[in-house]
Amino acid sequence: MEIPEPLLKVAAIFFDVIFVLIVTYVVFVVGIRLYWAFKSKRMKGQEVPDVPEFHRLKKGKGVIYVHSPNCKPCKFVDPVVKKLSKEMKGISFVKVNALENPELVRKLGVLATPSLIVTENGRVKEVLIGPVNEGTLREKLK
Repeated sequence: MEIPEPLLKVAAIFFDVIFVLIVTYVVFVVGIRLYWAFKSKRMKGQEVPDVPEFHRLKKGKGVIYVHSPNCKPCKFVDPVVKKLSKEMKGISFVKVNALENPELVRKLGVLATPSLIVTENGRVKEVLIGPVNEGTLREKLK
């Protein structure tokens, strides 16, 4: 049994459209990740915004944890941040809710939640975008 010519043309167009959509999605995701990496590198060395929430970050090490209550990856990072904030007494932890403080998040230059900004003496030392595990965060805080 032969497949009719019009049906083959429709199938070819369908697969071409699916291919274009997949390539567009991959390029978009990779592009966003590269932009986030570029932006986080540019943030290094910048001074933390002068707002009351961040005054305790001016001396010593600190972490700014930007989260959102409806963010699934944030729910995995929350226990890690709580545990480390209790264990590491010399490090200041500041939690910023992105929904309640959008202006502060813009000042920080954060593009995604969860984001962890490691600071030292009031300057950005490292920016971790996305969910991180406890070992990675401990290593960055040493």
